[in-house]
Amino acid sequence: MDRIPDSGSDDGGSIPPRCTSNLFFMKHLMSLYIVIGLTLLIGCSNNKSFEFNNGDLLFIVGAGNSELLSAIQNSTAKDKQLPFTHVGILEITDMNDTVVIEATAPEGVIITPIRKFFDKTATLNNKKLLAVGRLKPEYQYVIPQAIINAKNYLGRSYDYAYDEENVNIYCSELVRFSFKDSIGCLLFDPIAMTFKNQKTGQFDPFWIKIYNNMELEIPEGKNGTNPTDMFTSNKLDIVRTFY
Repeated sequence: MDRIPDSGSDDGGSIPPRCTSNLFFMKHLMSLYIVIGLTLLIGCSNNKSFEFNNGDLLFIVGAGNSELLSAIQNSTAKDKQLPFTHVGILEITDMNDTVVIEATAPEGVIITPIRKFFDKTATLNNKKLLAVGRLKPEYQYVIPQAIINAKNYLGRSYDYAYDEENVNIYCSELVRFSFKDSIGCLLFDPIAMTFKNQKTGQFDPFWIKIYNNMELEIPEGKNGTNPTDMFTSNKLDIVRTFY
């Protein structure tokens, strides 16, 4: 009978093939439990279960009351629509882990476990202020390459200037630059950005302070994007809201 080679150490030698198989099985089983747990966790917020798809866009209102979040809300809020402050790209990895590729302050472009992403989502009446956008069927083909494109930005700094012409990246800019059609054109159209408070019509004091510190002009009217406007894109179906 063939003998499993010994490593020559006192730690038990090489792992038998059966043990390796068991470890592989257990890892996948744990991933399955995590996915099931997330489905139950999210579903319990309004008594419905939901299954995420690779490439879904997660729109959230960020938890907390930072000046940045407040300024984004004041500048991009629309009537009868949540003032989304952030968007990330959901990926279901080859190991069945569910993560979010996002550009966030202050870290920059990172990969975040979905549970941690939920933790920084605001809650109202015990419901997460989270919506799921899914590309319409005719655009689904772009998702695999979009995931690759998004990962190519990992490590980039967060773009506090909200300038598409620099090397830094903000959240909806990451989405816009990652999703391209079959001829390489950006799938999501730009909008004319505004940094004015929607109620007063004046620049929000936070933006004035930020751009003065960077010695830059506020890029009012320049091409860009934001989560609230992207949420209304005709390229997306909003397949689930949790509020």
